[in-house]
Amino acid sequence: MKKKYLILISSIMLLGVLFGCSTKKEQFNDENIIFNVVNTQSTHEFKSYTIEISNKTGFDLTHLTFNLSYPIKTSNGSKGNPFVVEGEADNSTRPVNLKSGETTKFSIFAPINEVFSDTDLLDFENPRVELKGYVKEGNNEIPFGMSGGLSVFVGNY
Repeated sequence: MKKKYLILISSIMLLGVLFGCSTKKEQFNDENIIFNVVNTQSTHEFKSYTIEISNKTGFDLTHLTFNLSYPIKTSNGSKGNPFVVEGEADNSTRPVNLKSGETTKFSIFAPINEVFSDTDLLDFENPRVELKGYVKEGNNEIPFGMSGGLSVFVGNY
């Protein structure tokens, strides 16, 4: 009788250790933040973009900022531009937070002639974007950032 109880208790403890102490933990992957260009407009006076961002990471994202810049043309390619245009979230509440599975849109209006006097120096065909914020993991908020050419994040924009 004691042997049956010992085997039963041992089996329950073994199952508890195997299933209760799983070390597999979901990890944040910024590749699961999806960019989609919803609308673009372009004239000699301005360029505007509406970019949708979908959070498929499994984590909540907080304090998001989204910026766009036009690289400066150089003799051997291009370099970063310190002047950026900040995107305005469609919900216009601050801070911009995005729960897992949610989508938001950022609108960007770049007054070309008004701000950039010599437009030949800038690469308007290949804008760069930057998304920064925090990943909420439990009670912790861990900073993240991603930046690069808009065409890299969107594909064929």
